[in-house]
Amino acid sequence: MERDLTFNKMQTPSGTKDYLPAEAKKKRYLEEQIISLFSEWGYQEVITPTFEFFSALSIGTGSELQEKMYKFFNRQGEIMALRPEMTAPIARLVTNRFSGQEIPLRLSYLANVFRYEAPLAGRKREFYQAGVELIGCEESLADAEIIALAIEALERVGLKNFSLDIGQVDYFMGLMEKMELEPEVKSKLKKCLTKKDFVALENLVSNTALSDSEQEAILSLPKLRGGKEIIKQAKELIVNGKSQAALESLEDIYQQLEELGVAEQVTLDLSTLRGLDYYTGIVFEGYTNDLGFTICGGGRYDNLLGEFGEPNPAIGFSVGIDRLILSLENQGVKLPTVEEDTFIFYAKDYRQQAIELARRLRQKGEQVVLEVKERSVAASIDYAQQKEMGRIIYLGTVDEINNWDYQLETLFGQEVVIIE
Repeated sequence: MERDLTFNKMQTPSGTKDYLPAEAKKKRYLEEQIISLFSEWGYQEVITPTFEFFSALSIGTGSELQEKMYKFFNRQGEIMALRPEMTAPIARLVTNRFSGQEIPLRLSYLANVFRYEAPLAGRKREFYQAGVELIGCEESLADAEIIALAIEALERVGLKNFSLDIGQVDYFMGLMEKMELEPEVKSKLKKCLTKKDFVALENLVSNTALSDSEQEAILSLPKLRGGKEIIKQAKELIVNGKSQAALESLEDIYQQLEELGVAEQVTLDLSTLRGLDYYTGIVFEGYTNDLGFTICGGGRYDNLLGEFGEPNPAIGFSVGIDRLILSLENQGVKLPTVEEDTFIFYAKDYRQQAIELARRLRQKGEQVVLEVKERSVAASIDYAQQKEMGRIIYLGTVDEINNWDYQLETLFGQEVVIIE
């Protein structure tokens, strides 16, 4: 037992990780770039609690995600949960704190979220998201704005070779409403499409009593992928009004994307559904060639806010920071990790002057590391080099300089300033 306790004290729980300084700088850099972009588009940052009542977080999410939530009891015996995503918390926030305000609302967030997933590359149990929600607007330009913002966010941080797959949930729902299938079968069909398991989809459809035309309508979904020409193809496969309206909406949104100049970065894909139950219309997911999972995703959820008591149309998206870092590294994109710090060290009698100099430089916005450890000049220089300081300032006398164990030309190009 003692051995196990020692192991637990030294390790992080499965699916979590520590961020060392270089990794933390990459993460912070991406977050700052993205949240700054959101602000440029008029989205204001909000912060919600890390844990909330399970009853609030479970609204609209579906049983699969609810099973992955980290749940616990508070001292009053109420069921709490760590947030598994951010849309439901924002919907709750909007209903409680923004009631009666002019719409649309544009909100953004940076957050860690938690899901009990099988830990894999790019999939953690605690992970980080940045996202936006546009509340109170059902026009197609709102959908196009969210998609364009997702594209610009990926471009802003230097990601290449990515594409957004855009689908329409109501197209699939219209098909299901007209087909005599058990709810469980409909749920399995949706799951196959969500997971892109088209072999399982074909097997499932072949074991139903659907007509040939109905089977074709379902099995054609993975093939309905491309540009706006697929909308015409899809219209020939359906006769129900809901699917027809979904295609008309998708056509309108695509036109808006053309006007915004981002249509080349999107692919229409009617097999794209996403897993959460609250989606009601357009949905999208972002991919790169070097990763086998999504980097960003979102969609319209017009019914979710009504579940909290104040109906409002809404659309949003989130980008996974951890996955974005992984994809950028795979593409060879160098994120800033080294900062131009100034290192100040000093002879014994110059301590107060060094403290004052560090204070003045920090007031000017410089990043300054002041030597606080008593050690030799050589040891201080070793430390500055290992930490890749951009500039070294020494406060001391010429006589002390002559006793250095180092020659200035060995300092690997670092700027050395000597102040007597």
